[in-house]
Amino acid sequence: MMRSARIDHYQARAVFHGLLDGEDYRNRVAGACIYRCPRCSHRIRFRWRSFYQADGRSAFERKLRRFFDDMTPTLASEEQGALDFYCPSCAAPTRIIFSAEDYSRIAYHFDIYAALVGVGRAAK
Repeated sequence: MMRSARIDHYQARAVFHGLLDGEDYRNRVAGACIYRCPRCSHRIRFRWRSFYQADGRSAFERKLRRFFDDMTPTLASEEQGALDFYCPSCAAPTRIIFSAEDYSRIAYHFDIYAALVGVGRAAK
């Protein structure tokens, strides 16, 4: 049995604070944002560079990563990214789905789409 047999989909605004909305974008990361784990309410601060450095790396073992890959929707954006991690408090496997838009050759905008969250252990 895999670590997580159930994965829930959360819209960005349901689990993130500090995202910006504008005329041409939605849920944009501006410097930093706060993620609140829906399983245990643990808060994690993500800086802009966290999404830049994700670069297709995953903290998940191959079997779990494939399971999350099957559950990840495809975005209609130039570049889709994912940031995989385990919640430090409850160990829930989590994937943040975002789009990365290159607005110059050296800078990006990151817009959060959603979070996929598996089942971790019970919160302490």
